[in-house]
Amino acid sequence: MIRVKPRRPTDNTQLDVASKDILTGLVAEEPTRFFEMYYWSREPGMLEVMRAIMGMSESSRAALEAFLTMSDEPALIAANWDRKGSLSLTSPQVGHMVAMIRYCAENEDVEKTSLPN
Repeated sequence: MIRVKPRRPTDNTQLDVASKDILTGLVAEEPTRFFEMYYWSREPGMLEVMRAIMGMSESSRAALEAFLTMSDEPALIAANWDRKGSLSLTSPQVGHMVAMIRYCAENEDVEKTSLPN
């Protein structure tokens, strides 16, 4: 009688099991979010963009998130390079919000409410 030794799980097998557990939990708990992440991950270049954002410093990510949150219309965001290699993001909505915040900060009066418009 030939005895076959049970296969010892390899790192890949353990990784596969862990991946299945994560995916099962995610699909069961938040199916809409899972499918949205899958959809976006299929866009050309999107995984590279997501990886780059995750690699940014916390303060840089926070600034980018704040900018994107303030801009309700992504189609109005403009991105431009300068000769030094700096990337500038502009949005009329963000510009308007920043102007309002600056106005309120500069005209703060504890006894009278400032009206930014």
